[in-house]
Amino acid sequence: CHDHHKEVVLDVELLLSALMFLRLYLVHRAVLLHSKVLLSASYRSIGSLNNINFTFRFVLKVLMNKYPARTLLVFIMFFWLSASWMLRLCERQQQVETGGMDTALWLIAITFLTVGYGDVSPHTSCGKLVCLFTGVMGVACTAMLVAVMTKKLALNKGEKHVHFFMMDIQISKRVSKTDHHIKHPINATLFQFFIVFLSIPILLDSICDIKISTKNNFTLSIVMEYQTRRQDRTLSQQVCLLTVLLSTSWVN
Repeated sequence: CHDHHKEVVLDVELLLSALMFLRLYLVHRAVLLHSKVLLSASYRSIGSLNNINFTFRFVLKVLMNKYPARTLLVFIMFFWLSASWMLRLCERQQQVETGGMDTALWLIAITFLTVGYGDVSPHTSCGKLVCLFTGVMGVACTAMLVAVMTKKLALNKGEKHVHFFMMDIQISKRVSKTDHHIKHPINATLFQFFIVFLSIPILLDSICDIKISTKNNFTLSIVMEYQTRRQDRTLSQQVCLLTVLLSTSWVN
């Protein structure tokens, strides 16, 4: 009965010690009252026109946008010390190694970073609850830290313009070199084709007077083929016209 009474007294002391952390609400009041957002007249006037309530949530958003790394680092350090002290309060009555402040700091750190070496672990239900909450906050803070680092490493508007401009120049140089190697044989082929194409009317007018050498046999064959198809087309048109005339005269 004496041991049971002692355990009840220890639980009450632990509860009262944990309620001490309710004083942390003074922190957000101090941050809110001493922030430049609330003290600035321009902030208040523009905020009143847009129906903005200057609460701690708004101030925290402003700080995260203006000083993201500094704000997140201060929050992590503050949470680390607070959670370590709470774990020490939960574990010190059991006379275990996690009841010391140094071991509590180590356990909260590896739990916050989701490493979990397993060398130490909480023994009480209160300590396990503190470690569970620490793991959840560690995942959330890690995600925010990754977002902050990504934003810091990203290029700004001017750097993007410079980078994209230099990339465009390099790509244009590569394309021009490739086009030069590709277009050179194509241009030679097109040049020969246009020479043949432009020489067809001249060859048609003076086909009987030109002496074509052996090298121009291909050109002569093209000209002859063109002339033959032209004659066939003219002959077919004349046949069609004659057929129409005969049919018209037969009807009349």
